[in-house]
Order: sequence, then structure tokens, then C-alpha cells
Amino acid sequence: MKLPGFLNQPQPGNSRAIPGALFHFLVKGEQTGDAHALLKIDVQPGAEPPEHVHANEDEAYYLLEGKITFKIGDDFFEATAGDYVYLPKEVSHTFQVKTDVAKVLMWISPAGLDQWFWDNSAPAEDMKALPPLQGPPPPHVITHNTETLKDYGVEMI
Repeated sequence: MKLPGFLNQPQPGNSRAIPGALFHFLVKGEQTGDAHALLKIDVQPGAEPPEHVHANEDEAYYLLEGKITFKIGDDFFEATAGDYVYLPKEVSHTFQVKTDVAKVLMWISPAGLDQWFWDNSAPAEDMKALPPLQGPPPPHVITHNTETLKDYGVEMI
């Protein structure tokens, strides 16, 4: 099947929110035959994922604004605007936002995990993140995320 070309930008219809982060789905897997997905994410400290490993996809981050410390395997990288960070599948990783907000492009290849982010976030008609959590997520949220991510080949460390 031949896929059509397209032009996209952040807009209410392709933006979703979680506590402390706003996701703009610039390219979903369904638009690329699941070759890749591209998200623009505005993330605040406290909305970072715990250390985890992907079985199926590589991720890459391009920092547009802010500062993030990435842990990839046993290595640490201090990334700032203009830096590209590659997170290969089967290598554990996490990151910590070091500024009030970091704006990144997140490339997922092959696509698939983008659907988990879509399904586990809320529509963002106002183009804003949900208010950050005060403290860790409730136990039922941690359990839900851990269990549903297993379906996508993602294991928490």
C-alpha cells in the first residue's frame, strides 16, 4: 500500500496531556506503515519515566529547549538544546529534566509505542500539560502503566 505524504504541526486534535507533560503527535505509526513515529514533548521535572528497557523499538531525542540528564545503560549524558540522544532497544534508560521545562522531539522506530502514549493520556484541547503530581503516582497508576507497557515490550527496571 502506498502511503500519502502529509504536513503536520502541533494542534489540539493531535495533542495529548499527562501530569507534567504535553505530547504533540506529529507523526503516528499508522501514517508511516509503522516505520516510525515522531512526538514533540514539553516535559517538566517529575514527569520522567522510571528506568526501563524496550524490546521492540529504538528511541531518539532531539532537544529543542532545556537540559536533560540521560542514563543509558551505565552511561550518563548531559544534553542541551541542539543535542541528539540515541537510546537503543534492549538497553535500559531513563532521564531527568534539569530545567523548568524541556522541549524535545522523540523519534520511535519502529512505531507502535506511540499508541500506548496516546491511549494513556488525555486530550489537550487547551494545549497544556495536566498539573504535575505532588509526589509519586498512585499505586494503581504505577500498576496500570507497568502492566500495559509489557504488552508493548517495555519492562520497568
